[in-house]
Amino acid sequence: MGLYTTKRAVLRPVTAWRRRHGSEWFDVTVPFNVAVFEAHDYRPSMRRFFAATREARDLLIDVDLPDGAVVLDVGAFEGEWATRVLQRADERGPARLSLHAFEPETHAAEQLDHAMRDEPRFHLHPYGLAGRDRVETMTVDGLGTSLYGDGRARSEFGTLDVPLRDVAGVLASLGVERVDLIKINIEGGEYEVLDRLHATGWLPRTGTLIIQFHEFAPGAYRGRRRNRRQLAATHRATWCYPWVYERWDPR
Repeated sequence: MGLYTTKRAVLRPVTAWRRRHGSEWFDVTVPFNVAVFEAHDYRPSMRRFFAATREARDLLIDVDLPDGAVVLDVGAFEGEWATRVLQRADERGPARLSLHAFEPETHAAEQLDHAMRDEPRFHLHPYGLAGRDRVETMTVDGLGTSLYGDGRARSEFGTLDVPLRDVAGVLASLGVERVDLIKINIEGGEYEVLDRLHATGWLPRTGTLIIQFHEFAPGAYRGRRRNRRQLAATHRATWCYPWVYERWDPR
């Protein structure tokens, strides 16, 4: 039994208590809210993050970008974050912006491609980013679609073989010299992506990173500590809600 699974088992009574008191922290009549809190076991950092986004709705997109900015949405799903970044650019600039979205799950990518078909600043890449090129089997489960099991019930949506590409190779193929903003939410794949960005010298050439680390992935605790050390060499943690989202800005 892994550390994450053991921790969940030990904390099951605590999680049950938090679930009963969920209505004190969020609107339990909204299915999305319930799904998010369930996915995070009603952890206190999720409650703090939820409260912070009520106070500052733009918390995840509140980044001042330069003209001609390059933005990566790694794990775009159906494009909610990407859409908000583009809307913010419409309201506040920059006038020129390129947003590259990476989404390997076929249905989500098709939905996103259709929704953004008239947006010239948006570029969809129907594959995932990783530390090396390969094909992996992914468990399909909506927002929780992942290469890794998390100890919960098997997904009713089955599995899918998806292409993954080396993040450094993809950045080279795009011909960019710098990335101004990256959002990474790839259900356990973030560790190898950040390792690769570090190993290939991309972190010093990267602006703000907004990252969701996932506790259920193999080696998650060591991986997060390692990635945070790598990031700390060139960036500082502006805010952090552990295992939910954290933001790193250049020093």
